Amino acid sequence: MSSPKKSTDGKMEVKCWGEGWGLPSLDPDCLSVIAYANLAKAPIEVVPALPKDTITGSLPELQIDEFIYPRAFTIIGIFRREGYNADYSLSQSENADTLAFLSYIEQKLKPAILYSLWIDVRNFNKVTRPAYGKACGFPWSLWYPSRLVKSYTNQLWLSKGGESFTCIKEVEKVIYKDAHDCLNVLESRMSSTDYFFGDFPTTIDAVLYGHLAVLLHAPLVSTELQNHLNSCDKLRAFCARMSLFCPSSSSLPTQVKSNSEDQIINRDKIISIAVAVTAMLVYALTSGVLTARRSKLATKLKQLNEFDEFEQMD
Repeated sequence: MSSPKKSTDGKMEVKCWGEGWGLPSLDPDCLSVIAYANLAKAPIEVVPALPKDTITGSLPELQIDEFIYPRAFTIIGIFRREGYNADYSLSQSENADTLAFLSYIEQKLKPAILYSLWIDVRNFNKVTRPAYGKACGFPWSLWYPSRLVKSYTNQLWLSKGGESFTCIKEVEKVIYKDAHDCLNVLESRMSSTDYFFGDFPTTIDAVLYGHLAVLLHAPLVSTELQNHLNSCDKLRAFCARMSLFCPSSSSLPTQVKSNSEDQIINRDKIISIAVAVTAMLVYALTSGVLTARRSKLATKLKQLNEFDEFEQMD
């Protein structure tokens, strides 16, 4: 079966978290979108950004002309609608399985990856904060990663904890058990094929790779979940195959600075602190960081059900 005709003439720009750990993006959702676009040959322009730089306040975010689309599954659904459909040869049953496994990964595997990166104190201080701090740039690196910790803690608490636990640490065992079980199921599913549905990668492969690659490549110091993934030989081999569709981050030559240049840079950073603090305060007041207000467009977009969007974009 041939792939459907590509329908979009507009530029497709995807704002994502920046590169790191040898990957084009640090974030599982962003990496999933990049992987899908590559295997479906969608002509996207990846723009490193922060959530504050987007209309919806979240990453990834797709822009086609004046239209804005947030969240990974919605974006992949838009790619499919525009004719960049990696699932065009799947049967109705396989499409149903795709939706089921996407939900399974979202509910069972993703929370453990977020916990390992953001809630585990050692991993956050030694691995996540430095990597995301570099992606944020100065001065946002001073506080933005810590803000994300609070956001992910609340997210995991609501989805896994609630009234059954007294603190987020108690949720850890539940989260990791779910993830171990999920990895075991996925390892078994890969027992006889190179990809989820045979010899060619589809949506589920891109999303699974986006999550597993971050877990494999991050140089974690608390490695319980990473160790379990490393014991899954078929999943590691799968990631190696998928990496061909998702090239590693570019290796830019490092420019060696002289001592005088370093002194100028350090001096300029010190002088800019007062200005930066003032600028951040003004930004917070005007953009809704302190008031928790956003545009009506952003509110409307955030209310979209991303799985429904994905399913309707065939």
